[in-house]
Amino acid sequence: MDKKKLVLPGDYISSAEEAEAGQNTYMDEDNIFSATMGESSVEGGTASVKVRQENLVTPYVGMQVYALIIKTSLNKAIGVCMPVKEAEGEIRSIEFEGVLSVTEIRKGYVKDIRDEVKIGDIIKAKINKISPTGIELTIIWPEYGLVSVFCPRCRTKMDLKDRLFICGQCGWKEKRKIPGKR
Repeated sequence: MDKKKLVLPGDYISSAEEAEAGQNTYMDEDNIFSATMGESSVEGGTASVKVRQENLVTPYVGMQVYALIIKTSLNKAIGVCMPVKEAEGEIRSIEFEGVLSVTEIRKGYVKDIRDEVKIGDIIKAKINKISPTGIELTIIWPEYGLVSVFCPRCRTKMDLKDRLFICGQCGWKEKRKIPGKR
């Protein structure tokens, strides 16, 4: 009998009566457990775990990411990041937070970052610097900026009309950082 499922390290796979411990497994008190993450299989009297050969990509300078803005202050915004290539299904990566400084919005003066990005917005950014204090993002270049903007009043997706974002639900209007504009 063949039983397959996704398992994590330490997950129960089988009893020693059903099968013997095979590749990427270990026995503990007559039970077989997974030693790694992968797809478990019990066939031919052997319990094993097949490991996918996909390695997780760690963040690097120059990586393009999508970031969901989760916190803003006067001079910075924090976003939960996902690499653009992961969104397209090309790689797997870890989830991480990035910081967008007010100086990395556009060339020129930006008084308050909350005038440009707000909580709930999704931006396309590039990792500008990785330091012990964190990952710094930039949207200063023309190809980066807001991908999806939501109304701060009713949380409806806003539409872009004449360089202004307008909510179709409540009529709220805002000017934000538009990709392709500096």
